[in-house]
Formats: sequence, C-alpha cells, structure tokens
Amino acid sequence: MPVPCSLLSREAQLLVLTAGGPANEAPLRRLLASQLNWPTVGAMARAERATPIVWQWLQRLGADCLPVEVATVWRKLAMVSEFESLRLEQRLHESVAALATRGIEVMLLKGSALAYTAYAAFAERPMGDLDLLVHPEQAREAWSILQTLGWTWPATRWPAERYTVHQHLPPLVDAHGQGFRLELHTDLLPGGQPFRLSADTLWRDAQPICLDGRTTLVPDPLQHLLHLCVHFAWSHQMQWASWRTFRDVQALTRRGDIPWATFVDLARDSRATTCCFWTLRLARDLARVTVPNDVLRALHPPLPEFLLDRLEHHYVLELFPTENSCPSVKLGRWLWEVGIAPRRSEHGAGRPWQVSHGWCESVAADTWPRRLLNRARHIGASLGYVGRLLRQELGECPHGPRP
Repeated sequence: MPVPCSLLSREAQLLVLTAGGPANEAPLRRLLASQLNWPTVGAMARAERATPIVWQWLQRLGADCLPVEVATVWRKLAMVSEFESLRLEQRLHESVAALATRGIEVMLLKGSALAYTAYAAFAERPMGDLDLLVHPEQAREAWSILQTLGWTWPATRWPAERYTVHQHLPPLVDAHGQGFRLELHTDLLPGGQPFRLSADTLWRDAQPICLDGRTTLVPDPLQHLLHLCVHFAWSHQMQWASWRTFRDVQALTRRGDIPWATFVDLARDSRATTCCFWTLRLARDLARVTVPNDVLRALHPPLPEFLLDRLEHHYVLELFPTENSCPSVKLGRWLWEVGIAPRRSEHGAGRPWQVSHGWCESVAADTWPRRLLNRARHIGASLGYVGRLLRQELGECPHGPRP
C-alpha cells in the first residue's frame, strides 16, 4: 500500500480506496480482514455522501464478511441514498425545464455535469447539491423562477450581502424537506481569485447533452478537470471533499483518452499548475488513480522531493477530521502556501480563506489577547506536529501497523 495512504487510519484508508477503480480490490480486501470501527466508517462515508458507493464495494467484495448488524445498516442507508438521488434528479429536471421555458440558458456544473458525462447514471455520482451556471444578466430572474418551484432562500442563514463578490447567488434549499441545496452560479470562483478560468471560456467551449429531452450544456472535460483541481486544492485548501474529488478525477481519466499535454498547457495558462499537481498526486497516491508520471513531472513545483513528501504527508492528515491533523490553523495555512506557492504561481495577495464567510466572522471576533492566548496554547503542539512530519520515515504509520 502506498505510504501516504498508510498514514491514515484504517477507516479512512477504506473510504479513500473506494474512490478508485477495480485495481483497489486487493487492498480493500486486506482492510476488510482487519478490525474496523464501522460507526466511524459510516460517519465518514455520510460526510462525503459516499454511502451507496461504499456499499457497492462491500457487496462486490462479499458483504457476508461483515457483521450482520453492520450489513443491515449499510443496506438501509444505501436504499435511502438511492431514493434521495432519484428525487434530486427529478428536482434538477424540473429546474432546468422551468428555466429553459423562460429562455434562460443553463450549464450544469460539478457533480450534476459529471453524472451525465463521466458516470453511467445520475445515482453513480452521489450529491446533495445542484450547481447551475447562468449568464449574469439572467441570474436574478432565474433565482426568482426557482423560488416558484419549491426552492426557498433562508435569508437569515445566508444573507445577500455576503454574496456581493461571490460566484453564486445565496443558496436555495428544497422546501420539501429533503435537505437538497441549489447554487445558481454566474462564475466558477469567487471574486479576488487568481486563476484564468472564466465563465466566458466555459460558455465558449461548452458541450451539449440531452437532459430529459432538452439540450443542456456541460463544461469541456479538460476545463472540468481543471476546475475540479482548483476547487479542491484552492477553494477547499485540500481539507474536505477529498473522496468526491478523487473519484471524479478517476471518472474523468479512467478511459485513458485525456490529452494530458493539452491539460498541462491549460493548467499553466490558468496559473493552476500547483493546484493540479497536488490534486492529481493525492488522487494517485491515495485512491490509486492512474496519472502519468510525466504529467506530474510537468506540473511539479520547484521544490525538493523530500519537502514535497513531507508536505504530502501533511495534506493527507488534513483530509478527514478523524485523522491526526495539524493543531494550528496558522501553521496549516503556511504549509498550504508552501505547496501551492501563490507568489511563484502569480496568485497575488488573495488567499482562499480571505473569501470564506467563516474566516470573515472569526476575524471580526478575534481580539489580540485571544490571538496571543491561542498562539501560546498551540505552539508546543505545532512544533511537535512539524517534528512528526520531518521524522516520518517510509513505512511508519501513526495509526499502528498497516493491515
């Protein structure tokens, strides 16, 4: 098993390996033969909306190896997820049809676009959100139309003033109580982001698909892969949605027809080489997604391999809240900057946490005594964490012997 994966708990290893392809069957069987905390696996899978896919793997590998009560719970959860997926697809069709009737052009983004292009069926790409791109001049009209279809705006939860420079309008939620969310985008990334990947480019190169008898647009596959990498490595700072990201990379690249040289050029032109490097490297090393070595060499940051290995170990430990992650937000952000190299990448002064609502709120309440206290509290833990990264030897696993 690759060393970065062995840094994770067995439960996290199991989850992340289900994001890959059939070649992961052998390591998954080894993990199933070991002692696993199934409530932890279930919580992690639910957080990533991975439950139905993990259950598919468990069935393929032989669900009879599971305790009866565990198999019963997973079977029920997978059935609920399948029902929710059918309902979400119906809501998507209703929404796109209503907008098209009013002459509003729509492009599917992210999970919904991949569900109809990279996956065999909508249910194969579990999600709880719908992301739709419309032209800015039609956004307000589209937002109003959607609210006549049972999508509601919780204004107190997501006030409009927070979204003045955002890439989408305030989110809408399903009034029928399913917990679904819809985000109506006018761009791909929030204002202040440094990447040369605009909505205009997406519209220009979009591809048509048939959605419930209507022609709808989806992004060009290379631009979709680029956006996937930027969204994970920059917007999410490689801290969440890892399972979905790696599985989407697997889905987009598994046919082997990606023009990688063109993708590398696109990443360079878009100022996204480091974001693409880390997303693809983590997908390769954790989920065993096939990424050509020459692609990673072309995207390789100008850092020594020893440092890249240690940074990767840090990023791996940040992927799931169950792991031994970095004890300091400030240190974590610094390590993120070392790997992403925003200055060398011509990203300017903007950072993802500067457009985060949580960051803005924490800054407002963060007085200098609190900052001083937090710094004193975390300095010892931070030094210990850095020491662990520097001492990490091949084969060493902080969670005990590898299965």
